[in-house]
Amino acid sequence: MPRKLLRCDNLQALGELPSRSVTLAYLDPPFNSGRPYEAIVASSWEPGSEAFRDQWSWSDEAEATAPLLPQLVDAPVAALVTNLLETLGRTDLVAYLVMMAPRVAEIRRVLTDDGSVYVHCDPAASHYLKIVLDHTFGVENFRNEIIWRRTHAHSSSRRYGPVHDVILFYSKGPKYVWNKTYASYSAAYIEKHFRTEDDKGRYQLITCTAPGDRTGTRAHYEWHGQLPPPGRHWAWKRERMEAFEHEGRLVHSSNGVPRLKRYVDDGPGVAHQDIWTDINRLDAHSHERVGYETQKPLLLLERIIASSSRPGDTVLDPFCGTGTALVAAERLNRGWIGMDASLLACSIALARVRPETNLKRVELRGFPDDVATAIRLKRDDPVAFGMWGTSMLATLADRQAFTSTLAAGSGSLRIARRQFEVMSWVPLRARVDRALPRSPKRYGRLAKVGFVLRSSRSEDGLRGWVEEQLGIPLQEVEVDELVTAEARTSGVARSVHAT
Repeated sequence: MPRKLLRCDNLQALGELPSRSVTLAYLDPPFNSGRPYEAIVASSWEPGSEAFRDQWSWSDEAEATAPLLPQLVDAPVAALVTNLLETLGRTDLVAYLVMMAPRVAEIRRVLTDDGSVYVHCDPAASHYLKIVLDHTFGVENFRNEIIWRRTHAHSSSRRYGPVHDVILFYSKGPKYVWNKTYASYSAAYIEKHFRTEDDKGRYQLITCTAPGDRTGTRAHYEWHGQLPPPGRHWAWKRERMEAFEHEGRLVHSSNGVPRLKRYVDDGPGVAHQDIWTDINRLDAHSHERVGYETQKPLLLLERIIASSSRPGDTVLDPFCGTGTALVAAERLNRGWIGMDASLLACSIALARVRPETNLKRVELRGFPDDVATAIRLKRDDPVAFGMWGTSMLATLADRQAFTSTLAAGSGSLRIARRQFEVMSWVPLRARVDRALPRSPKRYGRLAKVGFVLRSSRSEDGLRGWVEEQLGIPLQEVEVDELVTAEARTSGVARSVHAT
């Protein structure tokens, strides 16, 4: 299965993917809200790194791309966007559609014949984007407009509070992967529909017949002197009915008509509908949150991936951000390809997916891969350098310990049936002064491994510094035992210690 994380322009990278190589694509492009978003990666250090700017303005790039649309997309799509350009003018919205149209076309090309795409957007542009998708995939392949209620209330002036996003679901063709998923019954639903209880639990009574007259078949027989009503047949063959009676699950009315006890646990739950109200956005205290304001909940992506792909299939996210889709795909045993233009985002995505892969090799592109590039990054964007460094060392940066002198990260890996608590230290300046993770509870009895990005210290000086900071003895282990393949290849791992 592929595991690829590409820091790149996604249009170019999409063009390099083989046709019919991806079963599911999830797109969460910028919504054109006009807002800049920063990744809050440090709690005590004000200078941050802008994660992305959620704004598509008419630019030289849009001006150059618009005339090329007939070469990049099908004729109906090119005509649609060109007509909108003529009627709406060179607006931010049209720039957004000029950007999205060729990417949607590439998504269709790389999807397998039984593949699907989910496009996450907001109500401001969803209707325009839907027309582009209709022209690209065909109106007949539109499956759902999913409404995700991401928050319960939103204060707005002179309008109803906007509390939902839109997710547009299309298949490539009439035969597509579909696995029905279910939600558990709510307490209110159980109280309303399962009103009776016995020693086996709460139940409801359901009919034992089904529509259709099947006289002459094994579904039409006399049961305790009763035949099915006209135009109906028994829902089960005689042997199944007898088993239900033996289990005490049949209740007969005064005239002998049977009804079946259906217990709460008999069914898988309620099939998910096209309005999702059971998944909340990540709040400030969520353990999933990594500093991106627009980060999506893992449960949201797990539902989409479970519904429209199979184990072993490949999932594509060309706007992967912090990698939620990649983490969900790895957990569900799918291959994955993530793309994003931001090194900061890709570094967070890599750090998040590392514990799920347990050091299986991830193909990287667009990350620093030599000393000179790393030094330039450290000078120009120390926040991104710290995030990249901790991710290469299989850890996620700790916001409480991210300072102007040091990025410290932590994580957990399971290697050869052993669980390791992992910590990392990435110096951002020549001198590093007592800036380490501030959670003493992490220094318990679990096996711990510490990775240090290359620094100017000698081997003995580095070890002494780490021992002094942690206040615990260290034991050296082989670097190749646990350090990531990518970190070994690039030579960023200076030292590895364990207790």
